[in-house]
Amino acid sequence: MSEAENFPLFHQLPREGWERVSHERVFDNPHISVDAVAYLTPNRRDKPVPWLVVNRKAAVAIAPVTASGEFVLIEQERLPVQQICLEFPAGQIDCAVADITPEIIVETALRELQEETGYALAPGGTLEPLGWFLPSQGFTDEHVYLFKAEPVCVVSRPNPDGSEHISPARLASSGELRRMIAANEITTALTLALYARMAAQGSI
Repeated sequence: MSEAENFPLFHQLPREGWERVSHERVFDNPHISVDAVAYLTPNRRDKPVPWLVVNRKAAVAIAPVTASGEFVLIEQERLPVQQICLEFPAGQIDCAVADITPEIIVETALRELQEETGYALAPGGTLEPLGWFLPSQGFTDEHVYLFKAEPVCVVSRPNPDGSEHISPARLASSGELRRMIAANEITTALTLALYARMAAQGSI
């Protein structure tokens, strides 16, 4: 794909009825920060509501599909839950949210696809934007841009970064993917969100 798609971005814009009345940074490192905040909300105007908000970089998640219609999945060790999770490739966008552009998002998606799976878009392939979703809106402002990449083909060996352990890519038919989701074998939010978005749009 030579040019970035034109698709809407997630924005946290001032909205009527929302007023932040206090804000304190209580933790900060290169990966996340934590803010103690208090808001007056549209339905709670008498007393500010205190909350802890985890700020995290935006991310991308990609559903890669081969020419034969199989989905490419990876098995990744996830330390917080001490599990090896079967999921679609994904990764963070390495810039401030305010600096994100569609071009940066597309570049990140294509890079993460190849780094984590060894697959890339085949000649004539497309990276279709499927919107964005909020993976855990009760505690974080993180948002994830969703894509379907089709068709993809193997171009290299996977090359995850040093903090990751990813097993070789695994292929699954549409029916097998549906069965694994129904059987609770696939449990990650980004993979479930991608499947739901593709199903809702009638592409799976």
